Amino acid sequence: MKVRKIDHVGIVVKDLDAALATYSRHFGFAVDGSRGGELPALGIKNAFVPVADSDLEFIQPTSDQGPVAKFAQERGEGQFLLSIAVDDVNAAVEHLRGLGVRVGDPSNGVAFVSMKSSHGVNLQLIQR
Repeated sequence: MKVRKIDHVGIVVKDLDAALATYSRHFGFAVDGSRGGELPALGIKNAFVPVADSDLEFIQPTSDQGPVAKFAQERGEGQFLLSIAVDDVNAAVEHLRGLGVRVGDPSNGVAFVSMKSSHGVNLQLIQR
């Protein structure tokens, strides 16, 4: 398995606009307007902020259903996931499963590692 980089860190927020304004004001970060938006199928809206060769993804739940909404209800705002870029998500999943790691099936270039196999981190593998 070849890991390329940390692709992005997902952060759940209650108010996307307020969070983006805070990170802009405090750290000078600017939103990449070419990515993100409302994703009704996932019950979220999101925005990406480039930081060096990685991104922060700010995620606001727009419904009370789904993993982001559940996270927000149980834990409030905070880091939701760590996304690792890999060359081949299918090969990465096979490799990890061969080591006994619990990993979900890849879908659209993304697979999630069980938090029980990653010391409590919601770890996403992504192939760009």
